[in-house]
Amino acid sequence: MPKAIPTILTIDDDPDFLRLLGLWLESEGYHVLVSSDPAQGMQILHTDRPDLVITDLRMPGMDGMAVLEAVQALDPDLPVILLTAHGSIPNAVAAMRAQAFGYLSKPFSNEELQELTKAALVQRHASQETRKLRTALREQAGQSILHRSPIMAALVDELARIASSKASVFLSGESGSGKERVARAIHAASPRCDGPFIAVNCGAIPAELAESELFGHVKGAFTGATQDHVGLIRSANNGTLFLDEIADLPLTLQVKLLRVLQEGSLRPVGAKTEISVDLRVISATHQDIHTLTASGAFREDLYYRLHVIPLRVPSLSERAEDILLLAQYFLDRESQRLNRDILGFSPEALDKLMQRSWPGNVRELENAVTFAAAVTEKGWVAADTIPDNGRQGGQSAFPPLQDAKAAFERAYLENLLRATDGNISRAARIAGRHRTDLYKLMRKHSLAPQLFKGQEDRDEE
Repeated sequence: MPKAIPTILTIDDDPDFLRLLGLWLESEGYHVLVSSDPAQGMQILHTDRPDLVITDLRMPGMDGMAVLEAVQALDPDLPVILLTAHGSIPNAVAAMRAQAFGYLSKPFSNEELQELTKAALVQRHASQETRKLRTALREQAGQSILHRSPIMAALVDELARIASSKASVFLSGESGSGKERVARAIHAASPRCDGPFIAVNCGAIPAELAESELFGHVKGAFTGATQDHVGLIRSANNGTLFLDEIADLPLTLQVKLLRVLQEGSLRPVGAKTEISVDLRVISATHQDIHTLTASGAFREDLYYRLHVIPLRVPSLSERAEDILLLAQYFLDRESQRLNRDILGFSPEALDKLMQRSWPGNVRELENAVTFAAAVTEKGWVAADTIPDNGRQGGQSAFPPLQDAKAAFERAYLENLLRATDGNISRAARIAGRHRTDLYKLMRKHSLAPQLFKGQEDRDEE
């Protein structure tokens, strides 16, 4: 985390100017370290690790360019602002080529100094955050599922426990939450990892082709069947079959899939004999499978065969701690693919990523970062390059604290009044508040007790 009070190291061989510079910076609340000797300044740099270095360009013994070089050797992300009374275009060009953050010619105003200082510290914050994210990515290199959140850590632990089993796994979760990635992680950790992983989107196969695509067919089984076709299920033999959007599978094919699970065999279209298969089935859907089963839209016997080990993949809003880690992974991947020098996300972009609701989950985040990388030639990704949410009404992962408190307060009052049938005396006792306090809160949220009274109470009124 960045320091609560940024520390700035100032180096200048003019004691009077150094004192003025310190007063200006301290007036803005910064912690200022001063040195009129560049060599001493380098010692302070190593011991105190400031967030910004402001140094004069021309000094005896060790000039500002040498200070800049020493800073970059110690900490390449530490910004340096160069000052000089001999401002010139060549000096400015040389400073910027040497990757100084900024350049000010004396005399300059306090406003100019503060503006450049603030921008440098903002970049420092972004650099530190990017470094932490990339360190976390390196630590998780080779892992199938990147995460920081406890809820995903628990899921990853569960995957490790069930990977060795042959039992069917049923994944539920919102669209775009990463169910296929979870399925691949199970396969990769299983004894079948050297076998095939076949992913099938049951909702994307045309109904008239579904049986042939899944179960295969023999030559001459129907018009156009000019050769044998293995089918997707047999392609997963000795491996894992992932049936995404299993709820979209037609009822007629649900019966045939049930036989595969029960008997370990299938009959291709047009074939006269059964063919044995050995595979593990992982299925997934974003729909309510319990409701579909109860209504008869999904076979109950197949449901129990598939629903042996149920796992729920959380939405991105439930694992908000993972948003920036995933975003950095997608950004680094795209930066490498496009061969661009993209440094990371600006602080404003980081804030925007955390404030978005991401109703499309990880898939939407990936698409947004891919777009931002495509329109960023180099440097830091700006907030305005991240596409706005296409869907309205989504709840931000981290809404403003005041909004979150107000939403909780209203929900609490509604639940309390509903539980007490609008009886203010009972509600006040449960809440541990006076009746007058409760009435004030209700007026604040435009809640009337009559709305929560039972029908009998309303009839009496």
